[in-house]
Amino acid sequence: MSRLDWHSDTRRHAWLASFTGLIAILAYAGAVAVATGVLGPGVEARLPFESPVFAGVALAVVVGVPMTVVTTLGLRGDARTSAAAVVAGALLIAWIAVEVGFVRTYSWLQPVFAFAGVAVLHTGLQGLRGVRR
Repeated sequence: MSRLDWHSDTRRHAWLASFTGLIAILAYAGAVAVATGVLGPGVEARLPFESPVFAGVALAVVVGVPMTVVTTLGLRGDARTSAAAVVAGALLIAWIAVEVGFVRTYSWLQPVFAFAGVAVLHTGLQGLRGVRR
């Protein structure tokens, strides 16, 4: 690996760690909001098992934990960062798709986070392609 490649990888990991760290924090905050019923009346009936607590825990596990893993790996400069980013990005995109398709809740945040998932996934794929060269 040339010095230029190392510098590019380090910048990618720093960017990815910062971005996924923010997503993780927002996912955990959202999980608390969902679990405590901040969503408002009428939403509970559309949640799995009609349980805000289950939905909050699911959000933390499906989105928060994978993004936290990417953040941790990225901060360490771990070679697995890109692969973890692909998984975390795909899970975020899937979460938004399920939320729209099955739970039928709509918010301006959904396209924002779908785009964030695409950005994380894309960055992970770019990192994996760089490893194969």
